[in-house]
Amino acid sequence: MRKRRTGIVLAGAVMLLLIVLGMYAGIGFYYRTHFLEHATINGTDVSDLTAEEAKERLAASVENYTLTVKTREGKTETIRGEDIRYRLVADQEIQSFLDQQNAMAWLPKYFGSGDAYTMEVSTSYDKALLQHVEAKLDCLKTDAMTAPKDAHLALQAGQYVIIPEEEGNTLDIQKVDKALQEAVESGYTEVDLDASGCYATPAVRATDGSLKAQAAIMNKYSSVTVTYDMGGGVTEVLDAATTAGWFSLNEAGQPVIDRSAVSAWVNELADRYDTIGKSEPFVTSRGETVYVTAQTYGWQMNREAETEALYNQLMLGESATRTPVWYESAGSHRDNDLGNTYVEIDYTNQRLWFYKDGALLVETAVVTGNVSAGNASPEGIFCLVGKSEHETLKGEGYSTPVDYWMPFYGGVGIHDADSWRSVYGGDIYQTSGSHGCINTPTAKVAVIYQNIEVGTPIVCYSSGINYGYAQETIDGASGGGSQGNQGNTEANGNNGSDAGNAGTSQGDIVIIDGGSTSGVTENGVPYTGEDLQDVIIQ
Repeated sequence: MRKRRTGIVLAGAVMLLLIVLGMYAGIGFYYRTHFLEHATINGTDVSDLTAEEAKERLAASVENYTLTVKTREGKTETIRGEDIRYRLVADQEIQSFLDQQNAMAWLPKYFGSGDAYTMEVSTSYDKALLQHVEAKLDCLKTDAMTAPKDAHLALQAGQYVIIPEEEGNTLDIQKVDKALQEAVESGYTEVDLDASGCYATPAVRATDGSLKAQAAIMNKYSSVTVTYDMGGGVTEVLDAATTAGWFSLNEAGQPVIDRSAVSAWVNELADRYDTIGKSEPFVTSRGETVYVTAQTYGWQMNREAETEALYNQLMLGESATRTPVWYESAGSHRDNDLGNTYVEIDYTNQRLWFYKDGALLVETAVVTGNVSAGNASPEGIFCLVGKSEHETLKGEGYSTPVDYWMPFYGGVGIHDADSWRSVYGGDIYQTSGSHGCINTPTAKVAVIYQNIEVGTPIVCYSSGINYGYAQETIDGASGGGSQGNQGNTEANGNNGSDAGNAGTSQGDIVIIDGGSTSGVTENGVPYTGEDLQDVIIQ
């Protein structure tokens, strides 16, 4: 009985073992066509999957591919695999992985770690679509880009300092395209555009040793100050605040200066101080203000020469005080440039004044250019160009000796004329004036000659007011007669006499010394002018 029971138990055990072995073998058989538990391919779980099913799962993971694009600002953008037709290409290795696994080791794999397979995943994508997606990335919009800036020198508080570079966020589109293609082809899920070197970079950085050397050189020139002495206590200062942009360094590290900037500054200086060709206000001896154009007397800078001189001075890197190079110079830059020694000639009133050191030395009537003959004397401010005695003035139809000759404009000058004139002033110049010169009584012109220097300004103008100055006879000419308390008459150089209280002409010229002009006649015609002192009627 006991043997029988033992047999039964033994038979049952064998039967159970066979069943277990059958089941184990059956499961093993299953894993001949399926991946064992915990098996992975390229990190994708393929447990219990056939080769085809594993392929589909891998393909799905590929199709769900996304590439994250990181920018310098910490922003991210995403490119989806479906947007670029990202696909799995190769699948032969999957079957080989399945074939090489030990199907009967399913139980240890179930309770342990699975097989981890890796393979080169062959994928495909549409490059044209990738570039199309790239073009839509916000980071590649040009209006959102800021160009990098090189480290550079800047003038601050009188010193050149190094301004650090600015990185900006300008992307090189070609580099971006290359980085994205490499990432997609490698299956990367993230690309850092900054780390990939896709950004444009400054060419010069603050750490560049040459910048310090340049700063030292430029600081030498930034300290240069050129002070211009314009005369009369007037100065102009050229300093680094103006010249900062003029200097630069060439490839050899040597300073260079923008010559055009130097020229422009000199021209601006000359425009402020040149007076030649400009209309200047002039207060006449009677207090009237007239505007007279400076012709040959005044200030005129030699702009080309001054530009060259200033350029050379700046290139020395040394401060200096200098006087501009002038073509023409005058007495002063304050108020008007005449100074207090000058000749003043009023054509309207045929009057001349000569001031020396502010004192009036000469005042006299004169005769200027014949207006009716087209020989009107020139107007403007002129410079006395010479002085000489006993000259013979020659021109078309005349040759005239004079004792004193003082030219100021071509053949026009101041000279004596007593050898052919006995009367000066009035309106003689209108019909019987000179060829353009200033005819002056000998005694008066002698005083001028003895006290004037070459270079003295001669101010010639037409007054806005005719003050009715009388004609004047030359010194020593006289006539008899009376008018009021005293009267003189000259008729063609002959003595005459006044008749009546006011006087009546006995010749061509009547000199009235005070009082009313009532009853006075000129060549038998009643004089209708104003009551004047010392009026000469010709």
